[in-house]
Amino acid sequence: MQNNTTSSQYRWVILILCVLCFLFSFITRFTWPPLISVIVPDLGMNMGQAGAFMSAFYIGYVATQIPAGLLADRFGVRIILSVCLILEGLATASFSLIGDYQLGFNLRIVAGLGSGAVFSSCSRALVEWFPPREQGLAFGILTAAPSSGILITNILVPYLNLIFGWRGAFQAVGMLTITAGVLVFFLMKVNCRFEQKRENIITGLKYIFGNRDLMLLSAAGFFLMWLQLGTATWANVYIKGLGFSVREAGTVMAYYGLGGAIAPLVSGIISDRLGRRKPLVIIAFILVVPFTILFGYQTRLELLYLTGFAGGFSAYLANPQLTVLISQTAGITRAATANGVANCLFQMASLMSPWVIGQVIDFTGNFNYVWWILAAGPLLALLVIVRVYEERVH
Repeated sequence: MQNNTTSSQYRWVILILCVLCFLFSFITRFTWPPLISVIVPDLGMNMGQAGAFMSAFYIGYVATQIPAGLLADRFGVRIILSVCLILEGLATASFSLIGDYQLGFNLRIVAGLGSGAVFSSCSRALVEWFPPREQGLAFGILTAAPSSGILITNILVPYLNLIFGWRGAFQAVGMLTITAGVLVFFLMKVNCRFEQKRENIITGLKYIFGNRDLMLLSAAGFFLMWLQLGTATWANVYIKGLGFSVREAGTVMAYYGLGGAIAPLVSGIISDRLGRRKPLVIIAFILVVPFTILFGYQTRLELLYLTGFAGGFSAYLANPQLTVLISQTAGITRAATANGVANCLFQMASLMSPWVIGQVIDFTGNFNYVWWILAAGPLLALLVIVRVYEERVH
């Protein structure tokens, strides 16, 4: 059970550590998109292979989702998070040594394996340390990390590329991720006694896969992730293709990331006050469809900034609500496993979307259909989320 005194004193440290873990998970994966236009000609790759590098990351990422969630629910998150962050950092730094497509593909898989433990473990930690009435804010801050990762990488990575080249950029990101793993090892704590509540693994998985609402939430997350990862992977290439520089494209995506970083915070605060999550998810899915399509029709830099910010805000508005709904539906003893299963299903879209969009670009030679294909994701998510039952939190 939770110790309220300890919780009140240390829960914000836990939140900072979780944000750090989640942030570096996204910085490592999104170091690749801003450098696609630099590395592809250097290594003699095509756009389909470039998209496959993002998909490769998610092969490893998906593979560790459920095992990591099961282990976190049974034994706690400290060792799992620290070891996996260090593994992710080593693989990212080693990417600087590649000379061909195959080695890069394999290293991206390894980086994904390390990153795969982060979401479920951090979700478990926050459910342990924060009461339900504060979970919207806590998860809002946590889920600002994906778009913050886009924001940081699109500012930092072009600068590192300019100073050190693309190989030096990967080395720097890798070393920072390793440092984050060491901090987690020494500072992360648990707030419950695992020996008193171990559940049979099969029983827990049967409950999760048999729960209608958990499966509907997982489907909604899949369709949303289709949009998010497709945009994060290919928007830089699209903007550069309009005649802008790597740095200008990075600035547009920094605005996208800024919108996505603000949205979960706003969403979390509002949902805690309302005591409901589902209405905000519905609003987010309605907003993001037109903003995504509108972004794809802009050719002026100022309008790309504006629609990029709006697209990022609407794309990430639902993130904390989906995670809180999954955690509260599953309960504290299954929170990591449920989020591991859900995120595993979410990330199937991450495996598919970058590769599919890359194939569309190679086949058509342009981005005319890309934004419509991406916007179809949240439209389908809207049809799913309306069927989810939610209890009001008091």
